[in-house]
Amino acid sequence: MQQTQAPRPDTRWPHEQPGYASLAAAVQGEASRWNVPGIAVGILHDGETTIHAFGATSIETGHPVTPETIFQIGSISKVFTATLVMRLVEQGTLDLDTPVITYVPELPLADEHARATVTLRHLLAHSAGFEGDRFIDYGRGDDALAKAIAAFDTLPQWFAPGTLWSYCNAGFYLAGLVIERATSRVFEDVLMDELIKPLGLTRTEILPEYAMTHPHALGHKLDRRTGPEVVRPFTLARHVNAAGGIIANAADLLRFARMHIGDGEIDGTRIISADAARAMREAAIDAGDFHRSYGIGWSVWNYDAFKIVDHGGAIRGFKANLTVIPEKGFALAQLANSDPGSRAMQEIEAWALNHYLGFSRPKPARHPLPEATLDAFTGTYERHDARNVVTRDVDGLHLEITDIDEETGKEEEERRCYDLEPVGPSRFRVTSVESHGAIVDFLTHPAPDGAPRDLMRAGGRLAARNAG
Repeated sequence: MQQTQAPRPDTRWPHEQPGYASLAAAVQGEASRWNVPGIAVGILHDGETTIHAFGATSIETGHPVTPETIFQIGSISKVFTATLVMRLVEQGTLDLDTPVITYVPELPLADEHARATVTLRHLLAHSAGFEGDRFIDYGRGDDALAKAIAAFDTLPQWFAPGTLWSYCNAGFYLAGLVIERATSRVFEDVLMDELIKPLGLTRTEILPEYAMTHPHALGHKLDRRTGPEVVRPFTLARHVNAAGGIIANAADLLRFARMHIGDGEIDGTRIISADAARAMREAAIDAGDFHRSYGIGWSVWNYDAFKIVDHGGAIRGFKANLTVIPEKGFALAQLANSDPGSRAMQEIEAWALNHYLGFSRPKPARHPLPEATLDAFTGTYERHDARNVVTRDVDGLHLEITDIDEETGKEEEERRCYDLEPVGPSRFRVTSVESHGAIVDFLTHPAPDGAPRDLMRAGGRLAARNAG
């Protein structure tokens, strides 16, 4: 395990990746290139684990990131929650295909059919159909999950369960409450006792009052006028924990990956059965990208060369990514404490896959579309937390997003703008430096009542076209 001082800024044009001679050089170079305050990257290859750490845990203190430093891993937590569910299924405590109302009979949903039919399998594959983003704080008490789910009848039902994919944090909140009801224990205790401790993860926590006892990084956001600044408060509301609350270091993420590479077993300890581990990696529903589906907790990429399962995380100024190739015994864990870390990690992963496995993820080719087709996608697409305005560009589309506070309804002054190039009949790729390579889809999919509806899916989230 190695620790290196943060490098000086690099002014190379972002799309020109240097030919790094080592993973350490790639991590150092990309952290500098994207002005990431601190980063830790771990790799498992040929049975050996190596961790590289660079930069500072906080721009205010300058304390160095080390291999022991823990970071918020955001939505990688979902794979932990899904693994916990599979363990409880094997114990006979839960069932993937039993309607969730069996465990939470008072569950309120806006659509009665969805309420009666939604299952854990839907929740863990992001196909439950109800709105997934709600980050209102319901307190720090043990009743936080129950309070959050009690307001689920105000979440729009976008589609019937199992008929489409839309990223759904709220589905994992509900999975957390199902675990609580089935075990008569709070989610965090079940996770620690049934998964974290049996795995031997000594630098993994889910409550901030425990995380602060370890060396930890602070998240940073980028203010375009003043530069990076520390994000406060440190964590999101407690009810989010099953979807994104875990705080861990790179070594523990790699150990978690090793268990999945071992089909549920690590160092002689069986966490889940081989059948359960493999089932998590099987495609359950198309996930709105090329080669990509969702399984049980995992994002699943089926390439000709091999299957990659991965998951990213983005939470309060932290970015994280875990990339696993079970048949190659390969895993890459990346943790960064700033929003630009996502671009650094994208480049580091590309370098690592090429260097160690001679593989590059295929990029979609441009798919020219007639002007009339491009015009047909333009318009305003709305959701509770954003207004998305799509206009014509020279030979593509332009997307302008106005974020809206979900509690106050106040609009953010600064807009997020993206250029989109067509890569399919109704699919576009972001060409802007920020969110480069992200996919935006335009869909016509019936509402739960069967009425046709034009939708845009960006960042996995749905927005409906404003008929006016």
